[in-house]
Amino acid sequence: MGSGGSKGEPDISDVPESFGVRVSARLLERLQAADESPATVVTMTGADRRQLVEAAYQEGAAAVHAKMVEIFRNEQESQNKELTELQDRVELPALDAVEAKVQRLHDREYRAPARDVPCADERAACLRCYAESEDAFKCAETVAALDMCAQAVRRVHLEQSAQ
Repeated sequence: MGSGGSKGEPDISDVPESFGVRVSARLLERLQAADESPATVVTMTGADRRQLVEAAYQEGAAAVHAKMVEIFRNEQESQNKELTELQDRVELPALDAVEAKVQRLHDREYRAPARDVPCADERAACLRCYAESEDAFKCAETVAALDMCAQAVRRVHLEQSAQ
């Protein structure tokens, strides 16, 4: 900073106590022209000032509100996007697991082996006889045939389960 050697305080002994500023003639002309132009002075009443302040306040409040709505929507869109991505990451494997469990349950479901109903013809004949005749005693032969068939099926079943 100074001319010399130490880095401590700067040497201010060679700084002049007064200084001068040089101004060009063109700058002086401009300053004088500005002084000669009539100044416009606007006077406001208290009510005018309040209206002006209120209008500025409303304008600023509307701008802040619009900005806050925009920020809120952006945050909401971002959160919705994140939630959708998270939901996809979680739901898809869970959905696959549920579908696999449902398929296993369907596979395990008991299905009785398909067999003919024993004595189906005798049963149908008995029902037909009751529907066609008014006297129940006329169907005694068809009822006896159904009874003999049922007893035969019962004997066969008992013999098979005994073995």
